[in-house]
Amino acid sequence: MPLNITPVISGSFGELRGGHFHSGVDFTTQGRTGLPMFSIDEGYVSRIGVSPVGFGKAVYVNHPNGFTSVYAHCEWFSETIEKIVTEIQYQKQSFAIDEHFSAGQIPVKRGELVAYSGNSGSSGGPHLHFEIRETATQRPLNVHHFNLPVKDDVPPHIEAICIYPLGEGSTVNGRNEPLLIPVVKSGSSFVLSGNPTINASGVIGVGVETLDYFTGSWRKCGVYSITLKVDGNQWFESRLDGFLFSHTRYLNSHIDFARRHTTKRVVQKSFLDENNQLDIYTTTAERGRVQMLPCQSRRFNYEIRDAAGNLSELTFIINGAERSSGAKMNAAPQVPLLHPQRAWTTTIEGFRVSFPENSFYTSVPADFSVVDNPGVGLGRHFSILKETVPVHNFFEVTLPIPENLRGRKGLTGARVNSNGNGPLIYASSSVRGGQMVIRTREAGVYCLAIDDTPPIVRLKNAPANRNYSGRDAIRLELRDDFSGVASYRASINGEWMLFEHDPKNNELAGFFRNLRIPRGGRHLLEVVAIDMAGNESVFTTEFVY
Repeated sequence: MPLNITPVISGSFGELRGGHFHSGVDFTTQGRTGLPMFSIDEGYVSRIGVSPVGFGKAVYVNHPNGFTSVYAHCEWFSETIEKIVTEIQYQKQSFAIDEHFSAGQIPVKRGELVAYSGNSGSSGGPHLHFEIRETATQRPLNVHHFNLPVKDDVPPHIEAICIYPLGEGSTVNGRNEPLLIPVVKSGSSFVLSGNPTINASGVIGVGVETLDYFTGSWRKCGVYSITLKVDGNQWFESRLDGFLFSHTRYLNSHIDFARRHTTKRVVQKSFLDENNQLDIYTTTAERGRVQMLPCQSRRFNYEIRDAAGNLSELTFIINGAERSSGAKMNAAPQVPLLHPQRAWTTTIEGFRVSFPENSFYTSVPADFSVVDNPGVGLGRHFSILKETVPVHNFFEVTLPIPENLRGRKGLTGARVNSNGNGPLIYASSSVRGGQMVIRTREAGVYCLAIDDTPPIVRLKNAPANRNYSGRDAIRLELRDDFSGVASYRASINGEWMLFEHDPKNNELAGFFRNLRIPRGGRHLLEVVAIDMAGNESVFTTEFVY
């Protein structure tokens, strides 16, 4: 085990996160940082990453058996590794680094201390994110299959099912729209709440909302496998033994993205979109789709397992029905469809959007429009699809810049909040040839905005007379209220110094153990911070150490 405490899992492998599958397991660390973490086997440190986001401080250890173990969100590294990391940071004059090492440079023994647990990067609380990968492919593997000493005798919990009409003429209970049905526990199995009658016509698909718990824990985790049988025949299965990082965003096709976006409920579909390229499925030629014929009843059975093998089941009947002449069909006007695998570009009144190949998971209505400004941002707005449409690849949105705004300081691109009148959301953008070019993967409404406010830089909890002789670090608040901090440089007495950026806490910290300054005198600290829109702040102060 990488920790010498009783293991408690707060996040399981393959858990459904925002736009990706969880690539490891999260071990809680008793609500605190600084617990020693050990290499699970002999090997050598192959990579060290330090970042203000993502994994934060992370150690990667290659093992002779072809696996790599990963220890992320560290607070500090071991003394040996910390010295190497600090030297590299000073050489590159950068807090963020991503360094690779060869065998023999930093060997480690089985059980050797490699780091201390923390809360660095995008961590939401103190914990260890731990992974095991195939070294050759860097494919993360299901850590639960490596005999973790974690008790789990709790079967998965089934929350609901959803039935989807998948053809233009398909219906579920007379309507051409998905039907969500809650599920309740009944004895040792699960049943549909209220025992409803379900009638469907045409081609349909089903999905399930499910989660898992570990023994003695209230933490919601993900399941390992979902098997769907239709009339006793295995019809569809998803199984999370591992996945490629290049495929992890296909999570947005694996789930009902629109439902998650609008209701936060996460339904895993038991049918495949045309352009879902995940390799976690076993299915028939129908790819999970089921043809419902009149006067035919079909039996659906879900078998859902966690990685420990605990099983939960749900069985329900769907009756085939004639399509009613009074069926309430989608009355939205017909628009052209975008092919999921083909590149596509359009221009409307000088506004342009360009999608590369494989941007969508299924055919998407080409729903674009230029609209008048409703009172937020600058100029007219460009509406790109519906926010409930998932986009797989980055695409470009081009907004024309009116003559009166060209050269304006702080001009940038923005996405309009989904409620239409909330604060704008910064969109990564740059000016190119009199146009604002936005690079994004989010459908929605885009416009121009002004960010001419520089970042805020100021001391936090400064001691009396700014005498830091009794402190472990000098800490500053570093925040930007719109576009975000793009870069910063901290220097003491004119020399670059290592200050660690923690964006989630809007903090910049220089730990004296890593500051290369003489003790017993006055020093001049200068911090220069620049936001994404190019606004600059300069903060200076004298202090004693």
